[in-house]
Amino acid sequence: TYKTSVGNSYYQGPKDAKVVITEWSDYFWPYCRKSVSLMDEIMKKYDGKVKFVLKNAPRGNLDESNSKYTAALWATAAGEQGKYFEMYKKMFDNFSELRKNSDLPIQLAAELGLDTEQLKKDYNSSKVRALVKKEKNEFSGLRSQGMERLGIPKFLINGKEPATRSVESWSALIDDLLKK
Repeated sequence: TYKTSVGNSYYQGPKDAKVVITEWSDYFWPYCRKSVSLMDEIMKKYDGKVKFVLKNAPRGNLDESNSKYTAALWATAAGEQGKYFEMYKKMFDNFSELRKNSDLPIQLAAELGLDTEQLKKDYNSSKVRALVKKEKNEFSGLRSQGMERLGIPKFLINGKEPATRSVESWSALIDDLLKK
């Protein structure tokens, strides 16, 4: 079992859920994009019973030249206005364009009804940047807890890495945890 915490990371579901699914993701990684539908199905199936914590783990350096990092900042900035998961989905829905258009997050934020000027301020805030850095460092820190493979997306269910990624296998695990 790996130690993680929600901390200031954004989550869906009840605060005191018995089952916590934590995912580390990168907006430019196609396998992370594929996990969106898995989490949608799980959250729908276990509505009100499971907490989903989404953390950023952008590959590469944490600087402005890294579009993976800036994408994580934009999503986290949207969270400051209560639209983190909506931005997460919009960014993955526009995965191909996001790679080509660095202004796309601002356009997506406008579509979500966000205050884009505030979004820009939050994007540059130390609070948003510290959260993205903390989440990435927590991901990297899993190695010091004995995790051998640090690929993304990385999922933990109540601190344990599931062997496979399917609604069926996760449902069996979640059902067992809910019975305890």
